[in-house]
Amino acid sequence: MNLPKNYEPSQYEKDIYQLWEQSGAFEAKGKGEPFSMVMPPPNANANLHIGHALMFSIQDVLARYYRLQDRDVAWIPGADHAGFETQVVYEKHLAKEGKSRFDYSRQELYDGIYSFVQDNKQGFYDIFRTLGSSCDWSKFAFTLDDKVVNTAYETFKRLWNDGLVYRGERLVNFCTFHGTAFADIEVEYKDEPGKMYFIKFPLVSEGDDLSEDFVLIATTRPETMLGDVAVAVHPDDESLKHLIGRQVALPLTERHISIVADEMVDTSFGTGAVKITPAHDPNDFEVARRHDLPLVQVITEYGLLGLEAPARYHDLTIDEGRKRIVDELEELGLLEKIEEHSHRVGHCYKCGTIIQPLVRDQWFIDMKTLAKPAIEALRADKVRFYPTAKRDQVITYLENVKDWNISRQIVWGVSIPAFQNTEDIDDWIFDDRVDQETIQVDGKTYRRDPDVFDTWFTSGQWPFVTTGYPKGDDFSKYYPNSVMETGVDILYQWVARMIVLGIYVTGEIPFRDVYLHGMVRAEDGKKMSKSLGNVIDPNEILATHGSDALRMGMLAGRSAGYSAAFAPSKVDAGRNFCNKVWNIARYIEGVIGDDYHARKSSKFVSLADHWIVTRLNHAIESVSNDIEGYMFAEAYETVYHTIWDDFAGWYLEANKVEPNYSVLAYGLEVILKLAHPFMPFTTETIWQTLKWENDSMLAVAHWPKVLKCDADRADSFEDIKCIVSEVRAVAKNLGISKPILQYQASDLIESNLEQIKKLANLESATVVGEISGIRLSKTNQVASVFVTEEVAKGYLGKLEQRQTEEVLSVERLRARLGNKSYVDNAPQALVAETKQQLTDAERRLEQITTEIDSFTA
Repeated sequence: MNLPKNYEPSQYEKDIYQLWEQSGAFEAKGKGEPFSMVMPPPNANANLHIGHALMFSIQDVLARYYRLQDRDVAWIPGADHAGFETQVVYEKHLAKEGKSRFDYSRQELYDGIYSFVQDNKQGFYDIFRTLGSSCDWSKFAFTLDDKVVNTAYETFKRLWNDGLVYRGERLVNFCTFHGTAFADIEVEYKDEPGKMYFIKFPLVSEGDDLSEDFVLIATTRPETMLGDVAVAVHPDDESLKHLIGRQVALPLTERHISIVADEMVDTSFGTGAVKITPAHDPNDFEVARRHDLPLVQVITEYGLLGLEAPARYHDLTIDEGRKRIVDELEELGLLEKIEEHSHRVGHCYKCGTIIQPLVRDQWFIDMKTLAKPAIEALRADKVRFYPTAKRDQVITYLENVKDWNISRQIVWGVSIPAFQNTEDIDDWIFDDRVDQETIQVDGKTYRRDPDVFDTWFTSGQWPFVTTGYPKGDDFSKYYPNSVMETGVDILYQWVARMIVLGIYVTGEIPFRDVYLHGMVRAEDGKKMSKSLGNVIDPNEILATHGSDALRMGMLAGRSAGYSAAFAPSKVDAGRNFCNKVWNIARYIEGVIGDDYHARKSSKFVSLADHWIVTRLNHAIESVSNDIEGYMFAEAYETVYHTIWDDFAGWYLEANKVEPNYSVLAYGLEVILKLAHPFMPFTTETIWQTLKWENDSMLAVAHWPKVLKCDADRADSFEDIKCIVSEVRAVAKNLGISKPILQYQASDLIESNLEQIKKLANLESATVVGEISGIRLSKTNQVASVFVTEEVAKGYLGKLEQRQTEEVLSVERLRARLGNKSYVDNAPQALVAETKQQLTDAERRLEQITTEIDSFTA
C-alpha cells in the first residue's frame, strides 16, 4: 500500500508545489487556444488575508481547468507597489521606531520603502504558492518594473499630445494627515452626527453701512466662512430673490460679499440662502466658476487655519478655529441657533482623517472624452460582466465620470514625467528623465514635478503592459485577456479605468469577461475589521486544515458579486472531502494494486458500471459548463456529490458485489481530474503516490472525456437504487436491522437480487403473488417491506400524527404570508425566511402523505 492511512496536508503541499514549479507545469506552452488572465496585483507590502484566499482560489480553478482542457494558459502573476498604501504601512513601521517621514529626505524615504518592500518580497511570493496558485512565474511583473514604468510614461505622453491630460488648479480631496490628494472615488463617506449653525450675515445698505436686516445662513462648517466669497439663493425663491445683487458683510472679516442667483441652491435645505466657499467645497467651486468668483483659501495642507484667513486664526486646528469662531459670533449676536444635524462626511480610507477639499495644482485626465469609446464598447456587449448588472453600473459611472486627479503628494511611486520652467510657472514640458531634479532644455531650467502617479494609473494599464505591449508574441496571443477576475469593491477604481485606458492605448478591449467576487465577511456577516477583532487569519486555517480545505471552503455557496460570511463549517467540510477522496483512493489501491492491464480494460460487468459512467459523464459536462460560466460554487457542488454520493456512496458498494477493476480505476482517474481544480494538492499527491502513469503529472493531464455506455442499463440501476433507498429508509424508521423484501415476479430484481440484498442489508427476499406491508413507491417494480400488522399500525399512527402537525404548520404559515401588513412591513429577510419555512413544510407534508399512501395493509 503506497498511500498512507491519513492525508496530512503539511507533509505534502510544499513538495507538490515544488514538483509543479520545477517541471514547468504552469508555464504558458504556446500551443492550443490561448486562455489568458492577469492576476490583480496584490499590494507588495501585504500579508495573506482571507480575501486573497478567495481571489486565488477562483483564479486557480480557472487556470487548472483550462490547462486540463489543453488550452495555452497564461496566468500572469504580479505585485503592486501600491504607492499610498505601502507608504502608509512603512510610516507605521517608522512610528514604532519613534520616527516619521519628516525625518528623511525624499530619496532616503524612497530608498527605505524600497528596502522594506524587498525584505517582505519572499513572504509575499509564498502567499501565492501556499494556496497552490498555478501562475506562470516567468511572467511575474511588478508595477515599478522598467517595462511598466516606461509604458506609463508613453501613455502619459500620448495623453499629453492628444490634449487629454492637463495641469489645472482644481478642488481636490486632501488628507491633511498623510499630506496627499485622492480621487473622488477613493474618499470613504460616513453618516455622522454633527451640528447646524445658523449665522446672521448683515445686509449692506447704500454707502456701505450695515442695516439691521440680515440674511440667515445655515452651515455645518462655520470655520470655512472665513473663505466665503458670496451668498447664493435660488432665482425662483420668492422669499429671497429680491436680495439678488445686494451685498452682505462677512462676519469676523472686513469683507463684503455679493448675493448671487444660482439654481444649485436647494430651497428645502437650511434657510434657502447658501454661503459660497469655493476653495473648500466642490459644489461651491462650480458656483464660483459660473459666476467668476475668486478663491479664498483659509485651510492649509496641514489641516490648520491660515493662508487668507484673518491672522488671529492662523495655526489653529479646525476644531479650535470652529470653537473660537462660534464663540465670537455668539458674542456679536450673529449666532441665531445651533441644531443637531446628521450629515455625510468624507474620510481618508486609511487613517480616518476628515478629508479637506483644497485647491491644488494637479494633473488631471479628461475622463469624459476618454470614456466615450469605452461606453460604446460596453453598450455593444464587447465585455461580458458576471454578474451582468454590473455592466450597466459601469456605463452609468462612466457617463457621469469626473476628470481624474492622477497626482499624489507622496514619494513611493512612479514619478510624473513633467518638468516646470523655473521662470515661467505655466511652462510645462514632458520628459522622462525623472532621475534628475532639474534639466536644461533650450537654455531654460526645468524642475521636475515632485508628485507621483496615482497607483491606479499604472495598474490601470495592467492587462496590456503585462502581455508585452506593444510588440511581442505574448501581446498578440494573450491580449485581450480572456477574463479579469477581481473584487466587486474596485469595479470603478480599477476595472472601469482598465477598460478606458485599454481601449485608448491599444484600440481593443482589455478583456472579454469580467468576473467580480464579493467580499468575505466575518461569521456574523459584519465587515472584517481589526478594531472589531473579527479578522480571520488564513494562515491559522492553512496550518490546521491545509490549502485545499480552505480553497473549497471559500468557494462553497458563493455567487458572483455577492458578499458572504466566512463559514468555518465549510472549511471543515472541505477537509472532510479531502479525506474522503484520499480514502477512496486507498480503497481502490488496495483492491487493484499494480494490476496495470486490468485498469486499461474497458469491460462493463454490471448495471452499476453503466450507471456510474453516466453519472461521471453528467459531472464532466456539468462541471465544464459551470466553470466556463463562472459558476464555481455549482461546479464544486457537482464534484462533491458525484464523488461522495454517487461514486463512494453507491458505486464502491455495488462494485464489491460485482467487482470490475476497469471501471473502478477509470472512475478514480475521472474523479481526481474533476476534483483537481478545487483540491489540487490532495489529488496530485494521490496521482504521484499511485504512480499509475509513469512520469505523468495530474496538473498537466487531460480533462476527462465522456465515455459511451448503455443508458437503459444505467436506468435499471437507478431503479435498483430506488428500491434499496426506500428499504433502508423504512428499516431505519421502524428500527428493523434486517428487513424482509417482498416483490412480484421481476426480471430486474431476480437478476440483481444479490446486489439488492447486500446493498439493502436484507434478511431475505421473497417472490409473492400479493405484497403486504409498506409498499415501495419510488420504483417501477411492485415491491414492499414486510412488517407485522401491529408494527404497521403503530408506525401508521405516528405518520398520521406528523401529518396533522404539518397540515397545521402549513395553514399557519400560509395565513402569515396572506397577511398584507406582515408582508409589507416585516423585514424582507424575515418574510423570505417565512416563505422558505412554508416551502419546507409543504415538502414534508407531501413526503408524509406519500408514505402513508404506500401502506398496503
